Amino acid sequence: MRIRGPRRHRLTPVNLLHVLGETIGARQAGTPEAERAADAIATAFLELGLEPRFEEFPLLGYDAEEPELIVDGERWDAGPCVYSHPTRDGGVSGTLKRIGEQVGLSGFPPTAVWAIVDDRGADLARVYENPIRGGAIPFVSFGPVLTVGPAVFVSTDDAPRLRDGASATLRTGGRFVSGRIERNVVAELRGASEEAVVVSAHYDSVWRGPGVIDNASGVEGVRRIAERLVGKTHPRSVIFIAFAAEEIGLVGSHHLVWDWKLRGELDRVVGVVNLDCIAHGDKLQLMVGPDELREIALAQMSRLGLDERYESTVIGPVTGTDHFYFAQEQIPAVSVLHFPYEEYHLPSERMELVDDQKLEDAVDLATALVEHQLAEPAQKTT
Repeated sequence: MRIRGPRRHRLTPVNLLHVLGETIGARQAGTPEAERAADAIATAFLELGLEPRFEEFPLLGYDAEEPELIVDGERWDAGPCVYSHPTRDGGVSGTLKRIGEQVGLSGFPPTAVWAIVDDRGADLARVYENPIRGGAIPFVSFGPVLTVGPAVFVSTDDAPRLRDGASATLRTGGRFVSGRIERNVVAELRGASEEAVVVSAHYDSVWRGPGVIDNASGVEGVRRIAERLVGKTHPRSVIFIAFAAEEIGLVGSHHLVWDWKLRGELDRVVGVVNLDCIAHGDKLQLMVGPDELREIALAQMSRLGLDERYESTVIGPVTGTDHFYFAQEQIPAVSVLHFPYEEYHLPSERMELVDDQKLEDAVDLATALVEHQLAEPAQKTT
């Protein structure tokens, strides 16, 4: 669906960081707030003289309720596991049993997984430790979405307090909602070639989370890059994308890559620069591959002095954000982040956390990577 409107530039450009993070706030996938966010992004693209379109896809929605976890008679803070099945009646009760660890996001140590088991040792529910660090956050299961039973996340501080044999009761609520529609927002800046570099960020947030850093900051970063590139000639095209439904398993980007590959459109894409959580965080982090693009990214960091300004980590193009499915198709891809931070996925992730210098530095680095890819794209791997 293509959106048309007046081509004009505001004297004061819209700031999507404020629109998404403050005016709209929490914008879970499939909700009216997510739809408002998509509309706001499309309007921002229009005001830059681009012609945005919505690429829609159906979504099985999930509306979580406040979970309740009681351990040895004490109510614990707990965050919902997305697509967790609800418990019936009074919940499930049993004893805790540590069943192992799961590998968290790259760069973070494995985290504990506990089961609530009945008197025969059968699993009734799962309790996951926060896979990053910090509070009892809403998050997705690291297993297949369709096999998630009742489950919650507990904080980094609370997880060590769990012990084998402790009594536990878990009540989870939520409902699956069919018939919802989500939308990736796409706008193209035509260059001299049909080959294209994708510049992207996701616009949804988590349950009760205003998503100022994750990821209104990244969406505003994409808008700023577009503002810098519009009105200039480029040897290749640029495709700006705001992805839906990232927080429930990279659904928007997965769908787009799959659909474009099916239609033969993915062949145009020679590189991807993705922005996620770019205005707050401990380290400047790059998820990047292959090695050629990694070396380009390190050189641009050095040229801009960012390797001296920030502690940084550079890892492979692992899962965790929307570059991933492009990288799986052997397309050179990089995600730029400032990460981690204590407020991640929590209601406390608000505007006062925004570091304008970090935001602008991330935009400078991403713009440099886009311009390099437009001129001399890294080779696709085979």
